[in-house]
Amino acid sequence: MQSKRDQVQAHGFMMGRLSSGLLMADPDAPESPLGRTTRGVVFGLLVTVLIGAGATVYGLLRPGGNDTWRKGEHLVVNRDTGARYLWTGTDGVLHPVRNYASARLIGGSDLKSVDVSTASLRDVPVGTPAGIPGAPDTLPDPGRLDTGAWHMCVTGPDGALPSTSGGVADAGVDRP
Repeated sequence: MQSKRDQVQAHGFMMGRLSSGLLMADPDAPESPLGRTTRGVVFGLLVTVLIGAGATVYGLLRPGGNDTWRKGEHLVVNRDTGARYLWTGTDGVLHPVRNYASARLIGGSDLKSVDVSTASLRDVPVGTPAGIPGAPDTLPDPGRLDTGAWHMCVTGPDGALPSTSGGVADAGVDRP
């Protein structure tokens, strides 16, 4: 008659053969069926640690942020503070702009906006502010512009008011 201990050992042996048969397609394999999996996990963790250490060393040797915004003319927006700068690339200086309308007037209609971190702007000199105080931050869609006549107040060359209360100016501007 088998003892309880013999039955537990026999059950463990059969479970080992079953797992070996399922995992390795050989129930009589000389090695543990989970040994291959364990070695794979250990090797994967080792490779992950080495890649992380390499990235850390590279970051320490070459600190700095993104500088792709320096190529061309851009409206640079500091993503941490929201400050706006105009980068023309000609003088190597960031010029703070008061509003989006001023940036578009200075930079042109094809001006691209780029979000940049404070670390990327750390060593770049900042010039004098540019722009129109009080100009809007949003611009209307070109199809919604008023192209009719505008009313204006005028003065004569000597500073005196003219006999009429105002003039009419043509707002239709020809653009290339």
